[in-house]
Amino acid sequence: MEELTDKQIKNRWVDIKKHINERQLLAYRVGIPLEKWDIYMHSIPSTEEINRIYLCIQEDRINKTLRIKEGLSKIVGYRESVEFSRKSGVSSTSIREIIEGKKIMAGYDIINKLELFLNSVIEDFELSIENPLTLKSYSQDYIGDIASEINRIADGLKHYCFRLSEMARKQESESGWDGKKIEPSNHLDYSIKNLTELKEKIDTFWKVYIEK
Repeated sequence: MEELTDKQIKNRWVDIKKHINERQLLAYRVGIPLEKWDIYMHSIPSTEEINRIYLCIQEDRINKTLRIKEGLSKIVGYRESVEFSRKSGVSSTSIREIIEGKKIMAGYDIINKLELFLNSVIEDFELSIENPLTLKSYSQDYIGDIASEINRIADGLKHYCFRLSEMARKQESESGWDGKKIEPSNHLDYSIKNLTELKEKIDTFWKVYIEK
């Protein structure tokens, strides 16, 4: 393994602790004894131990990525990667690279989402025991983001109502930064487009994760 500076070793340990804090059962998988948990979390082990754990985590990610590749290959073709990107919340590029074997070690954020997705659409695909995502927590976060976006659009529409009334009172349209007139219904078109996209996200999510 390439020789690392003290700073690089410390940064590597910070990243490792982040992974373990997010996936606490990962500590057992990489061989951190329970009685040494506090010591490991509040100090810096030897360089050899840090590198050992780092390699264990890499191997774990590789194994999980391979299992996901096998699961995806059963249901997702190259052309369907965009569709399944919408359903899983993972980019179509990442899905294609995993299927094609170009990405052999995905990040845990991708692993978590794809495991949850595959668990929802493939009957015998089990979540990793260390996966911190649950259907309930993921649903709350995913739908919560959509609800916030709908609320933002609603605020924009309220402001648009005021501007529309002002345009009617002044008998003129608003102008853009380039001085060109803006169609009075332009904001409605923008809002409808965004709401349509959000509707598709909600419907897709519900079919995959709730009405499975």
